[in-house]
Amino acid sequence: MWFVLFKTLEGVPYYGDEPDVPEPLPDPRVEIYNFDIGKEYLGYFEQDFINPVDERLNALMDDYTDVDYLNTEKCIKLEFWLKERLTRDLPEALKPIYEKLLEYASHAVELKTGVIVQL
Repeated sequence: MWFVLFKTLEGVPYYGDEPDVPEPLPDPRVEIYNFDIGKEYLGYFEQDFINPVDERLNALMDDYTDVDYLNTEKCIKLEFWLKERLTRDLPEALKPIYEKLLEYASHAVELKTGVIVQL
């Protein structure tokens, strides 16, 4: 599983209407955060993150089969949701994942780019 922050959209390849991760990696136009979620947290993650974020952002994330690009507008909504979510109890195993996605969403808003989420 990973998140990709686009530092710029200039010169990146596109898959249809959405930017794609340039290859080969590493590439200075993107930053990638790889992570794993233990099996014991998968159901929690789906109920706590995937379902509410999909609904709020009109996204298509699902449990480990799809890639979704979150543009600047979606990152603004995600940033707001994550800031609020991080004020409540969260399993320690998931906290760094949420924090990294908040960091990436915030940067994407500043840069007017976006984030890819691969679950």
